[in-house]
Amino acid sequence: MRIIFVAGESSPFVKTGGLADVIWGLSKALVRKGHKVSVFLPFYRQVKKTPDNYQWFDAFDVAQGWRMTHANILYDQRDGVDFYFVESDQYFGREGIYGYDDDAERFAFFSLAVKKAIIHKRFNPDIVHAHDWHAGLVPLMLADAGLKFRSVITIHNPAFQGYFNPMQLGDLTNLASVYYGSGLIRFNGMVSMLKAGISTCDAVTTVSKTHAKELMADKVSFNGIGSVIAGRHSDLYGIVNGLDYDEFCPEKDELIEKTYDINNYKTGKKANKVALLRHMGFTHPNSGQPVFGVVTRLTSQKGIDRILRVIPEIIENRGKIVILGQGEWDLEQSLEWYAKNFPESVKVYIGYNNKLAHLIYAGSDFFLMPSRFEPCGLGQIIAMHYGCLPIVSKVGGLSDTVFSFYDHRENATGFAFDNWDENCFDYSIGYVCNMYGEKKLNPLIENAMKMDFSWDKQVDKYIELYKSLLKR
Repeated sequence: MRIIFVAGESSPFVKTGGLADVIWGLSKALVRKGHKVSVFLPFYRQVKKTPDNYQWFDAFDVAQGWRMTHANILYDQRDGVDFYFVESDQYFGREGIYGYDDDAERFAFFSLAVKKAIIHKRFNPDIVHAHDWHAGLVPLMLADAGLKFRSVITIHNPAFQGYFNPMQLGDLTNLASVYYGSGLIRFNGMVSMLKAGISTCDAVTTVSKTHAKELMADKVSFNGIGSVIAGRHSDLYGIVNGLDYDEFCPEKDELIEKTYDINNYKTGKKANKVALLRHMGFTHPNSGQPVFGVVTRLTSQKGIDRILRVIPEIIENRGKIVILGQGEWDLEQSLEWYAKNFPESVKVYIGYNNKLAHLIYAGSDFFLMPSRFEPCGLGQIIAMHYGCLPIVSKVGGLSDTVFSFYDHRENATGFAFDNWDENCFDYSIGYVCNMYGEKKLNPLIENAMKMDFSWDKQVDKYIELYKSLLKR
């Protein structure tokens, strides 16, 4: 099959979260299965800075309402995956990736450029796979142009829906007002790029079975998008994300202190724990205390306020916590207050550091993910592969991937608490601190390291979905 991915980011070029890992891991897995995959991305300033010889592929002007903006299409190939970059310094030559007031305009331009490139170069794909709101308009734009490719949209994070004023519809997208008037892209009195994809695509996927159920039941408030998704219930699929074992593998990870596998994880974890604590500036890196790791966006969705609440308990139990991430200012400030006042218990790195992230997975005993909602999550999957036991809330993909010690003693791979009970997370911290150092944790670590979340396993579910769409 010929498959086109359209997304806002992808490793190894640009990454702000798990979306980039999914695009990269899934596209490589599809190529290994014999399929041709082309990925369209914006040519951000960060991508331009990467040391690579991007080739010129195409160039044209993009009409966007009254605007006429020039777009260059650049090309690169990695591990058999073809990458095409939409270059416009006006829209993507900025320091950041997202979060600008004109994001709707930027990604509407990106979608128009992708559509034109597909038509201009006659890609003729079997499947067009859009990812999140950034690409939600692409299937509709292709259909509006009379192209009847099979299409899929994956919802990675339903909290972001790509809103803009309906008065700007023609100005930004060249689409007729009938699409808004009919309700196809209208949502809460605005145009929603995410709803455009959900309403237009042949199939809608999200990144875990439990999260698919949560979305249809609208259990977590996403401004009511659950009712839109429920309308596509017969075309909704929950497929858990895979893990790119080329990047995350303790047996060959060059970013950690000492490689290890399930046969020698005790010595390997110990060496990486000492390296992590030394790297973060702890005075006693050889101390035999439990270490809790956090690698995430620092937002309330990720339960950072819950982590703040249990830090005193970690300190009281003589544990240590290392936190890597960035996000909401008030949460960053609260974490840094603890780091300043309890320097032998709490360390915080505001920002992202790939080497440190790998070292946290390899050197921590427990990994905290008390998310209020989590479509899938990759942190807990990576942590388990590195023998770091996750402590998670029972939501979305966390429920689908972590077997809780409280419920599955023999095949447990971590600890999961009921999301509705705020005290359960506090209890879990005290519980694992009391268990720390006991041999009964070893079976959990070994169970976790045996779990197979490789993309080579998960990719077959996408291939099956694509083939079913082509038979329609």
